[in-house]
Amino acid sequence: MPLFALLLLLAAPLSWGSERPQIALVPVKGAQGVPAALPAYTQSVLEAELSRSGRFTLVERSRVQEVIEEVSFQQSGVTVPEKASELGSHLNVEKLFFAEVLRVGSNYKLVVKVVDVASNQVVKVEEENLGPRQEQIQAATRRLARRLIGAATALSPAPMVSLPAGQFQMGSALPGESPTHLVSLSAFEIDRDEVNQAAYQAFVEIRQGPLPPAEHPEQPATMVSWTDAAAYCQWQGKRLPTEAEWEYAARGPEGRTYPWGEAPPTAALARFGGQYKGPVETASLAATPEGLRHLAGNVAEWVQDWWDPSYYAASPPADPQGPAEGDYRVVRGGSWSSPADELRASARAYSNPDKGAGYIGFRCARSLPDAP
Repeated sequence: MPLFALLLLLAAPLSWGSERPQIALVPVKGAQGVPAALPAYTQSVLEAELSRSGRFTLVERSRVQEVIEEVSFQQSGVTVPEKASELGSHLNVEKLFFAEVLRVGSNYKLVVKVVDVASNQVVKVEEENLGPRQEQIQAATRRLARRLIGAATALSPAPMVSLPAGQFQMGSALPGESPTHLVSLSAFEIDRDEVNQAAYQAFVEIRQGPLPPAEHPEQPATMVSWTDAAAYCQWQGKRLPTEAEWEYAARGPEGRTYPWGEAPPTAALARFGGQYKGPVETASLAATPEGLRHLAGNVAEWVQDWWDPSYYAASPPADPQGPAEGDYRVVRGGSWSSPADELRASARAYSNPDKGAGYIGFRCARSLPDAP
C-alpha cells in the first residue's frame, strides 16, 4: 500500500472553540537516513488526530508554509530557533509544535516539542518509537497525538475568576465552624476549575520525566499531597487559596449556604453521596453565579491553612492566613464520597498534608492589587 493511501481516511474537519489553544504544526523534518515520505506521512496523521479531537484550533498547513516563507524561517532538527516567536506571532498562535523523525537503528522515532510563543520556551516534549511498518508508524503517531491532546488544558492558561476586596460572615454555629465572624479580604483571583490530571501530569513530567498518558485527563488530579499541590501552584505563579478566600468564593457576596445558592444538593448540582466511585470531569456541572465550578462535591480541595478547630475564635479580621503550625491541612468543599451536609460552603475537614487521597484535589489562587 502506498505510504499516503490512508490520508483521505484520516481527514477530518476542524473544530473551533474560544478556549482551545491556538496552535500551528511546523512541517515535520526528517533526520539523515529517514525516507523522504515518512515526515509528511506522520504530519498528516498528527494533523488529522489533533483536528479530530476538537481540543485545538489548528492553522492550516498551507498557511503555515506561507508564513514560513514570508519570514524566511529556518528550522534545524528539533532545536527551536530564535525566530520561533516571530513565526508564532505571524500565525497568531499560542503554541508551535516542532516535530522531527529520527532514525534509531533499523527503526524510527518521532519527537515533538511544544513551544510557548509568548515566552519562546519549550513547555512539553513527547516522543514515540515508530517501528518499521506503516501500521506501526500510524498507531505510534496517533498515540503521541493523543498525549498532546490530553495535555491540551496544560498547554493554555487555566481560566481564573477575579473576586474584588470585600467582607463576609465566615463560619457557622456548628462545632468546628464556630464562631461566626466577620472577615475582610483583599482582592484575589481563583481558578475556575479544579486542576485536572493532564495539567498536573505536565508538572510532574518536568520534574520526573515522561509518564504514561493520564487515564482521565480532564478529571480532577487526585492522590496529590498538600505539599505537591502547593508546589504545582507555585510552578504556575500562584498559590493555594486561604481557607477564608475559599469560603468567600463559595459563599459569594450574598453569603450563600451552598456555592450555587440555598437549594439542597442534587445530582444536577454536584457529585456527592458515594453513589459513583469517583469524580466527573472538571467542567461537567453548573457553575456558581461568579463562574466557579465544582466548589462543592466532586473532589474536596486542599487550601493553604493548617487545621485548628478553635482557630476562628482568634482569627484576625483581615486576610487571615490560618494557624502558624499544625499537624493537618484544611480541605474544603466535600467530595463524591461526602454526605450532602459536607457540601455546605462553611463545612470544614482536614487531612494529612504528606499524603494524597482519591477524594481530594485542588485549585490555585493569587492575590490582586486592590482597586483604587
